[in-house]
Amino acid sequence: MSRKLPVRSLGEIALAELAGSIVGAIGSMLQTTYNFGVEPDFTFLIVEIKSYMETMGATSAIYEDLLRVILCSDSLEAVIRFCCLQTLLNEAVHTLMTEIFPFTYYERILQVIAAQGRGLRQLNMKGVWVKEEFMCFMYEIIKHLPHLTKLTIPHIANDNLLKHISDYCKNLRHLDISGETDITDIGLEYLSYGESRHNLTILDIGSLGEENVCHTDIAMLLMNLDNLVSLVSYSFVGRSLQYILDNKDPAFRCKLVYLHDTGTKAKTMDAIIDTCPNLQDLYIDSPESNTLVKLSKVNLRRLKLYKFNCSELLTLLESNGNYTRHLTVIKGRGTMEIHRLIRCCPNLIDLDFYMMDSLSFSGDHGFLDLQGLEILSSPISQPGLRNLLSLSTTLKRLAIDSVTFNDEDFSSLMIEKDFYHLEDVWFTTAPNLSMASVEILMDRCPELQSLGQLSGWSLTPDDVTLLRGILKSCNASLYLRPFRIFLRPSRRAFPLAV
Repeated sequence: MSRKLPVRSLGEIALAELAGSIVGAIGSMLQTTYNFGVEPDFTFLIVEIKSYMETMGATSAIYEDLLRVILCSDSLEAVIRFCCLQTLLNEAVHTLMTEIFPFTYYERILQVIAAQGRGLRQLNMKGVWVKEEFMCFMYEIIKHLPHLTKLTIPHIANDNLLKHISDYCKNLRHLDISGETDITDIGLEYLSYGESRHNLTILDIGSLGEENVCHTDIAMLLMNLDNLVSLVSYSFVGRSLQYILDNKDPAFRCKLVYLHDTGTKAKTMDAIIDTCPNLQDLYIDSPESNTLVKLSKVNLRRLKLYKFNCSELLTLLESNGNYTRHLTVIKGRGTMEIHRLIRCCPNLIDLDFYMMDSLSFSGDHGFLDLQGLEILSSPISQPGLRNLLSLSTTLKRLAIDSVTFNDEDFSSLMIEKDFYHLEDVWFTTAPNLSMASVEILMDRCPELQSLGQLSGWSLTPDDVTLLRGILKSCNASLYLRPFRIFLRPSRRAFPLAV
């Protein structure tokens, strides 16, 4: 049986109680003012709550946890969440995510952050899309938050905002200005030569797959941001590096650890290899034929490919696959021979196949420590799939969109092999698997935490209701998922931990 639900810690219970008390007090006052038909005035209540928190010795972590729990609650009215932001944000708070608010609250939220958020190190404003009429408040925020190390403001940046960032954010290491924005070469020049350029290591700019920022402007950033290790969303970095070598500095070298390039030509691949000695993570979209082989001397930890030739990839990995830990392949042409891949990359931890022409497996050896396997829209024979799974007992995560096993096939596999590490199983369509297969998963996989998509299995709604009742009565932590939304594989970028 799956693990039991853990007992809530005293800290979690206390946090929930405190958050409930604050929200309850604000909600009670709000209801009272509604009953009397007057506008709510929270001034006195805010003072009382702040005084109580200070008297009880609330720490920075408590304020941050309260804001996190309250601001992300969809069930709370915007006025209550805003009042909590106004009450709890102070110089002790180092991390703030605004979450989503109605447009009518934008101005007040920006004013509160500028006035009370001086201690912030990390600010995420994904839920507040600042319009031009409120941009003056964003400028004030940048001026009044000198300690910022991470700023997330997608879709709203303009040249003037970049000037303020470059002038005032001397400690900034991670900046997210991705998406469709009003940035021009003027704003990027501010960023390239301003005070923030010395510490900036991660810059998320542009939109995946779209060249809405000119590669020559990206080249300017690469030449001036000395410690830059990733441009995250920008998908034409190779073109920028080639431009630098051809037109600016033939001896240029950078510190990029991750890059994404599209339509990579042989000369562009040479530029990537020459200028990026620290490269570990690479995403190549639609490379020209016979281009991948140039990576034979680059020891990549992560590799992601889109629209490529399978035989070229296998030839490449035969020379350097021992170093690869994460491999994602999408729309590979030809047959991907997984048994060859195992010989080339025995140390893979994660392996994802999306929309491949064909997969085959006929070996008798598996990966040494494979923890994640996804096979989506990629045909593979049932014997080949069964053989592969039987040799992958280290798996923690398994996702396959179409499974033709019946209960007997699946039960024999689970009984013959010990899948003691499995935490997440996802079969989109498994019309021949019934309650018996669910039960054997629950019985044979002690770490199982999540199971889906059950609507594609041979289960009735009554079966799922019964299973949930059994899990609840046993206090099991297994979650039965009715559905799951996959990200478009061709647009999934690597997570980058720096």
